Amino acid sequence: MSNYFFYKTDCEYSNDIFYRPDKLYPEYLFGQEEVSDEKNDVYEMIRQLFWEMGFDKENFGMPSWNPLGQFIKRGQTVLIKPNLVLDKNTAEKNRKRGMDCLITHPSVVRCIIDYVLIALGESGKLVVGDAPIQNCDFDKLIRSSGYQRLEKFYQTHGVNDFEIKDLRKIVSENDNGNLSQSENRNMAFEIKTVNLSTKSYFYGENYHGKLRITNYDAKDTNIHHHGRIQEYSLNAICLDADVIINMPKPKTHRLAGYTGALKNFVGINAQKEYLPHHRKGEIAKSGDEYPAKDNRKRISSFLDDLKNKAYKKNWKLISGTLLHLNGLIMKNHKDQIRYGMWYGNDTIWRTILDINRIVNYSDKDGTIKSTIQRRIINIGDMLVCGEKEGPLSPSYKKVGGILFSDNAVEFDLFLTRLMGFDFSGIPTLEHAIQDKKLFQGDLELDFHSNVPQYTGGLNDAIDNFGFIPTSGWKGYL
Repeated sequence: MSNYFFYKTDCEYSNDIFYRPDKLYPEYLFGQEEVSDEKNDVYEMIRQLFWEMGFDKENFGMPSWNPLGQFIKRGQTVLIKPNLVLDKNTAEKNRKRGMDCLITHPSVVRCIIDYVLIALGESGKLVVGDAPIQNCDFDKLIRSSGYQRLEKFYQTHGVNDFEIKDLRKIVSENDNGNLSQSENRNMAFEIKTVNLSTKSYFYGENYHGKLRITNYDAKDTNIHHHGRIQEYSLNAICLDADVIINMPKPKTHRLAGYTGALKNFVGINAQKEYLPHHRKGEIAKSGDEYPAKDNRKRISSFLDDLKNKAYKKNWKLISGTLLHLNGLIMKNHKDQIRYGMWYGNDTIWRTILDINRIVNYSDKDGTIKSTIQRRIINIGDMLVCGEKEGPLSPSYKKVGGILFSDNAVEFDLFLTRLMGFDFSGIPTLEHAIQDKKLFQGDLELDFHSNVPQYTGGLNDAIDNFGFIPTSGWKGYL
């Protein structure tokens, strides 16, 4: 089997300060003194999932057990890529609930780090990093979420130079509605530009000049996507990695419908302006920003372009004024579908699948090869997920599971079934299934779980958790 959903009723994230296991497992690297009195469901669930999948089964229960050894070899470079989208969640008044449904919980990452260290032994390199949205306060996120405590634990125990890396090049600040941009002084590693050229999903489409991403100057997006120029700006650690452990926080998504393994890779991009999110205007004008002709939305879109130009130049007063004016124009409008935040978005799936092609096929220098260049496994933190207005303002959704697959497309097929969504209505998955080059091996369309009601074939009726989609996807999924 290549996928598994491990479910446990009434499971919770650990309250231990360092998310240590509550048992001294034979393979545990840090000894009895680093075992917690606090219950740790996550550690036990992941460990049990590895055993259920048969990872190094002959050594289970012994100090030599190495469940990730089939994926990771001594001396390799491993990137753990959690989902660290933002430092706050306005949808939940309680901060803990808000962060639990917004980002990959550090207790899940902690367990995976331990098993990566076992696989690497005394050699190799481990990096944990992500590129959240531009206005995320990364230091605040790391400090308040528990990730800073992970840094302290591993640094104390001799894991060399361990820290959670910020992969962004540009960051922004919002000072009472006045926006400004600056170079990220804490950015880790260099940047590499990868040109997909004719292998891009944008190649051959007459979209030049219409591509947009919120809060970025349209010129800076379109200059990287026209004709045989289809460029993306990646943090070099993503291409240097021999193995990537992709750790999404599953939730709904206003543009793509959902966030899973495929979408989580957008966070390896150092410069977000390279990432088209929608096309300006309505469907009849080759756009997908909103469905039909709407003069107020057209004006709103025009003002947004002006705001983004001012934002780039750090004209704080002008960008803030335009932002405020835009809000007044759209206030009390009959619907708020704009910026491509609906099921008719025909742009974001192209960006998502382009990035996944790069992750799979780009060598360390950024050249696209004909064979897979690195091993990827996907581990989803589903103890708590997000529904309604994700990915930036999701509402708390208790699920109680860990989802694994060594294939991102397969992971997302299983995930959308668990969410209660019809994958055939989601462009990212529809096109991913058709593109066999995105697969690492064959797709397995039988889903596995320790609980019978979540087990079955792709077309079988399995139980789901009834996620509520975002407003722009309601009635469609």
